Amino acid sequence: MKIGVLSGYDFSVLGGAERLILDLARALGAEVVVPTFREEIVSHYEPERRVPLVSLGHPLPGEPLRQLAGMRLFRKVSLDYDVVVCIDDMAIRYLVHPVAHLYYMLTPRRALYDMYYHFIAEKGLAQKAFYVPGLALARYIDRRFVDHYVRNIACISHTVRNRIQKVYRRDAAVLYPPVHVEKFSWRPSEGYWLSLGRVDKWKRVDLQVEAFRRMPEKRLVIAGRVYPGFEQLVRNAPGNVEFRHVQGEGEMRDLYSRCEGFITTAIDEDFGITPLEAMASGKPVVAVREGGYQETVVDGVCGRLVSPDILEICAAVREVGEKSDEFGDACRRRAELFDFPVFANRAREMVGALSR
Repeated sequence: MKIGVLSGYDFSVLGGAERLILDLARALGAEVVVPTFREEIVSHYEPERRVPLVSLGHPLPGEPLRQLAGMRLFRKVSLDYDVVVCIDDMAIRYLVHPVAHLYYMLTPRRALYDMYYHFIAEKGLAQKAFYVPGLALARYIDRRFVDHYVRNIACISHTVRNRIQKVYRRDAAVLYPPVHVEKFSWRPSEGYWLSLGRVDKWKRVDLQVEAFRRMPEKRLVIAGRVYPGFEQLVRNAPGNVEFRHVQGEGEMRDLYSRCEGFITTAIDEDFGITPLEAMASGKPVVAVREGGYQETVVDGVCGRLVSPDILEICAAVREVGEKSDEFGDACRRRAELFDFPVFANRAREMVGALSR
């Protein structure tokens, strides 16, 4: 059975979605089909290049034309697969062709649905005049297409499953993204807390910075790309907060292994792989009680779940930090429930059922 994993991602940046696409293809023995890709990004996750990537040779333009161009590309392309797994709302346009398929949804597009008002609130009057009717039309087209062409839906978490039920009135099977537990290890704490991921409005890193400003006895290392508009957060950070650029997977795993604990504060995260990577390293997690974090971090067992409140964050960091090493075994056992072999077996079962 020849399987294709189709996605509009162009592998131009390092990210969780790109890693998941490669993991899924590896689990299924599939090819990945994308508009284009950068070899160095793929090699970052796949040094041995065991997963075949097929470039359609059509780099997509920037927004707002990117989405339309991606949809048109996959609608027109001719492919030869027995089964396709589509990752996003550009790739599902290929389903105008009759083929056994699974839509493995990362989340319904958030600017159209649950984050619509956040998105619109940032726009000026002239932009609102364009985006309000434009997004309304996009919602109609999206729902109509899914209703007409998509038969089988899976998703990355129960958080996303609930969004799918609300948006499309459809049920979805849950296939949690994997963590490669064997790649992570525990080392004695060197007294710093770790935050890993991009610095932008959705990750609420400012909460972390302000919490550690109130805890001068604690250290925080924030590793990730700082997006435009957040440079001031870096400039004004207190001396116990360090922003660092991570060079590769090895450096990232080393940071996990030596931290006292891991902190993450993203808004209603779809799933969130970083807490599991921390737990695979035997490190406890302080996360906000929102989204996918509630499905991975067991409060009081693997760390603490808190409100997005600076005082609560401070209290949790101090509480967990006092007994950081005591969480190690429980964290590792929890991460093993999301290990790659578990993911691979479940993925093969789901796709195998499509072919019968």
